[in-house]
Amino acid sequence: MAWMGLVLFVCVENTLRSILSEALFNARAPKGWRAESAGVAAASSINPVVVDLLRELGIRLGGKAPRQVTPDLIARASRVVTFGCLDRCPVGAEDKAEDWAVPGATGKTWDDLRRIRDELRSRVDDLGARIVTGDVSDGHGTKGF
Repeated sequence: MAWMGLVLFVCVENTLRSILSEALFNARAPKGWRAESAGVAAASSINPVVVDLLRELGIRLGGKAPRQVTPDLIARASRVVTFGCLDRCPVGAEDKAEDWAVPGATGKTWDDLRRIRDELRSRVDDLGARIVTGDVSDGHGTKGF
């Protein structure tokens, strides 16, 4: 089996931004790449609006639950995308991370949540394009696939 590039999306609780990003990336992942998500202080359940936000785009989430980011996940990741929490990630993420300044869901209206989802979709599409053109390291010292 060929090695796959892994993008790891990490937010604080793994309830909205990282879950959305994972699903959006996997819906149109470049060949040989996939995404997972985790949180630095994983909550007990995802934000229920995630299912509806994805359904509006024709993406099914399936059985997903927040999980804790671990050193093993960081080590396996080719690229780590954080949402303001890189300083709390396990060691090893720094050299392969980028931070996206996207707000969380707290206090947001439904329209705000859609804008967050759409911004994440745009950023995920950009990341996918950079992977395809070789502008992102695969975490093994080479660019692209």
